[in-house]
Amino acid sequence: MPKHKHEEQELPFVALMDTMTNVVGVLIIVLVMVGLSVANIVKTVLSDLPPVTPEELQKLKELAQKKTPLPTEDEVDQKQKQAETDLKKVVEDLKTVDTSELQSKMKFMDLDAFKKQLEERKKERDAQKASTDKLLAEVERLNALLDETPEFKPPPPTYIRLPNPRPYPEKPDETRILVAKQGVLTLNQAKFLQPILEGMEKVKSQLEYQRVEYTPFAKLLEALLGSPANAQKAWPEIAGLVNRVQIEQAALAYKALTAGGLPATKQLLAALADIARVTGQPMQNVAAAVVTAAKGDVSAWVKLDPSRDPAKPVIKAVSAGGKITFSWGANTQEVKATPKDVVGYFQDLAKLKGIEDASKARTIYDATRVVALLQRAAANPLIAGSYAFEPKINPAGNLVQLALTPKGGGGETIESMKQPNSAYIRLMRDIKADPSGVALFQVMPDAFETYHEARRIADEIGVPATWEFLAKLDLTLNVSGFEVQRLTPTPPEDPKLRNRVRIAAPKKTLD
Repeated sequence: MPKHKHEEQELPFVALMDTMTNVVGVLIIVLVMVGLSVANIVKTVLSDLPPVTPEELQKLKELAQKKTPLPTEDEVDQKQKQAETDLKKVVEDLKTVDTSELQSKMKFMDLDAFKKQLEERKKERDAQKASTDKLLAEVERLNALLDETPEFKPPPPTYIRLPNPRPYPEKPDETRILVAKQGVLTLNQAKFLQPILEGMEKVKSQLEYQRVEYTPFAKLLEALLGSPANAQKAWPEIAGLVNRVQIEQAALAYKALTAGGLPATKQLLAALADIARVTGQPMQNVAAAVVTAAKGDVSAWVKLDPSRDPAKPVIKAVSAGGKITFSWGANTQEVKATPKDVVGYFQDLAKLKGIEDASKARTIYDATRVVALLQRAAANPLIAGSYAFEPKINPAGNLVQLALTPKGGGGETIESMKQPNSAYIRLMRDIKADPSGVALFQVMPDAFETYHEARRIADEIGVPATWEFLAKLDLTLNVSGFEVQRLTPTPPEDPKLRNRVRIAAPKKTLD
């Protein structure tokens, strides 16, 4: 039993020896292989080395002899100790270095903040790139447009003249030159109206009132007298004056008489119309003076004296002892200071030579008849000429108006004006030949180029001229010499403006 146990204990040692033998064998093999490899490498290195000449070998030997001998062990230990001493000193110096500033800077070195700033910079860069791309695209577009843009050629020079102010003729014969962008239209108002007025003059008796109706004057009388009843009551007394005075004045005179308690008969109103004509006063003022004289106050009547010489008055009146002594020039009459006798005096006064029927020297025409005649004239192309016109009644005025509208093709263009002996040039020559002739250029805001050319031609001919602005080509002319009835009341005068300072408009001058 003990022997068997001894054999079991020896088995591990034998196995160990076998393993070591195997390892030693492997190592020997490795060493042999390494030796072979090193031999090959040495052989390769030696084969790759360049050949050395005897001179180079001698130099290498001399160099080797000159090399500094290696330090001794004591010298090495001494240098090591000195290095350790220097290291300790450096370490101590580093401990005393102030790192507070570096640490404060390190606090701001926030990586997240840097990332955020980096993102913002990228966004700004992208935005700037987009803006730059847009600008580059716009530059390319403008360059393309510039390539397509035709070469600019300046317009021809414009004729400009310096003004030369000169006096305007006292009685100018004006020819209006209406200047529009397309050309010019000419109008001599006097010559245009002359054939119309001559035709009306021939039949003027037919233009008077043949039958007087209340209806056209109803609104006027109602506004002046306060009610339709008062207007209709007054109408029979004032209707007979329709051809002689403005119905507005007759109605106001009627109102003044009735308000003063005097009878406003047609005979008294006709007498007052003649007296008003001679004194140059409105009928209502004469009526108011008669009312005050009937009450014994003759001051208002005396103030109506038409004499221009205060030392030689035409009207005199003295009230004393219940009587009034009236004088008109050399004619003197004394009457009782009663309304009846005072009214009788003024009716008798109107029968004096120079006063009787004085109001009949004035003729007021029927507006409807005047308009009908002018409408027939407007259909005549020989009268209308370059303009179409339409007669109109202006309720606030006492003259019929003609609304003129230029006909198509009635004017002259710039090119046609320049032609030799054109109608425009002939007209300019006629104006120059007239001692009182004046060319009045009326220019629309957008027509100054046309005006400059038209004025150049006029200046070359030597025509006296001036200019002013024109709002529109449509014109309105009054048919003078044929007075018609006003159909609306005259606006009352503002007492505040009665004593106002009036500044005269600047006088026209030739330029």
